Amino acid sequence: MLLEIKDLRLAFERRGEPIEILHGIDLEVAQGELVGLVGESGSGKSTSVRASLRLYGDEAELTGSIKVDGVEMIGADANTVRNVRADKAALVQQDPRAALNPVRRIGDSLAEQLVRVHGWTRTRANDRIVELLDTVGITHPELRVRQYPHELSGGMLQRVVIAAALSTEPRLIFADEATSALDVTTQAEVLAIFQKQIRERGVGMLFITHDLHLAGAICDRIYVLRRGEIVETLHKPGLFSEATHPYTQTLIETAPVMKKGVES
Repeated sequence: MLLEIKDLRLAFERRGEPIEILHGIDLEVAQGELVGLVGESGSGKSTSVRASLRLYGDEAELTGSIKVDGVEMIGADANTVRNVRADKAALVQQDPRAALNPVRRIGDSLAEQLVRVHGWTRTRANDRIVELLDTVGITHPELRVRQYPHELSGGMLQRVVIAAALSTEPRLIFADEATSALDVTTQAEVLAIFQKQIRERGVGMLFITHDLHLAGAICDRIYVLRRGEIVETLHKPGLFSEATHPYTQTLIETAPVMKKGVES
């Protein structure tokens, strides 16, 4: 199992009292699986991702178990956590501009981890970045590596961030609302990149989104999150037909649906 979370609880101290944010979460992602984590804004989706990668500091109290490719993250020392982030897991964030240094060229930003963490030569790292940019559908990658983030569109920057996540060949990818800010066409292209990696390399992915119908179209399984608690798990086939929790049914009913044959 690439991701195995059991009874995960997260609390922050406020005025001397612990305030629990995540309430006993259980979820799994296996090799070659695309698993959805769905809920409205504030439900705890991104919080769950940050907790899984130990991105919170000492102000957070974590209990339960988080195993990433067999490595227990809760209680792990800083070196172990860094190794997991460097080799086993990668995060694709919602806002690519926030993930990239605005004053550094694309190629320099992407090659840095390969050079400084993995000990690659600059030439080898640069060749790898050009190859990855081509893989994720960026035209003229040799030119793009010399450009700055503000010179690329939002869709192209999202592809750059995906290339960065793939650069170290992680076994597990967290995609945190990675397509929500994209137009429909670009969104489909980015999702196709994700699905290709899962199919060809056996990558496992936790796909975080507020869009239940989008998750239903691409995910093998969906965990529905409400106020820091998993309220329902949906499986294929019959993904939506098996939904019984009122919150899940509300998400299904309130999602916008394109109507055919409507005259203007």
